[in-house]
Amino acid sequence: SSGINAEYGERTFLPPLSRPPPPLYYDPDELLWLCPNDNDYTFAMDTNINTELDKTGELRKLFILAQRQVLEPRQYELLKQELCEGGEALQNLSSLSPSALPKLVDKNPSLAVDILLLLAQTQQFGEYLTILLNMELSLHSMEVVNKITANLELPPQFIHLYIRSCITSCTNITDKSTQHRFVRLVCVFLTALIRNQVVNVQDILIEIQAFCIDHSRIREATGLFRLLKSLDVKEI
Repeated sequence: SSGINAEYGERTFLPPLSRPPPPLYYDPDELLWLCPNDNDYTFAMDTNINTELDKTGELRKLFILAQRQVLEPRQYELLKQELCEGGEALQNLSSLSPSALPKLVDKNPSLAVDILLLLAQTQQFGEYLTILLNMELSLHSMEVVNKITANLELPPQFIHLYIRSCITSCTNITDKSTQHRFVRLVCVFLTALIRNQVVNVQDILIEIQAFCIDHSRIREATGLFRLLKSLDVKEI
């Protein structure tokens, strides 16, 4: 038998053992969720979640954008609506600081006016006026001051200092064409303040008259000088 085993032992074979893979765990509910066989299902979602957070983020982006470029009418109306509603979300933005005012005045003066009117009753308003007083002379800065004075009673000291700042800035401009342009703008600005009785002319009459005489060749300066003279006659 040992000889037979030696002769045929290498030719013997064992039947292969069947090792089928284990069946997947079967649970009707679980399988329906993992492998849905129809599209008749919906997700339960709270659509109001983070609404206020999204709104604040959008306002923050718009406000930062307003310091870089002119806003589109739709964007401006969105910010203005928020201001009219109280502006709580806008006031809480860290970007709303006095240092942001010059860029805002330069790019979006109307929005700057809306914000300043909103902050008029706050303790920070004096800081904003100081920034406005120290800004470089421009059409937009005078426009902002003019609109604010039409809606608020500003401290007389601020108005006098701002007028003196405008006169000094015009005097320091070396380019004649640029100087003439700003002299015209300042004269129109001063005329509006005087006609609206925002400024007491007698408190700053000498400075304004000297300014008009220095630029007497400019029509607007001559018109302003005549207005001052007419006021003197009425007072007499």
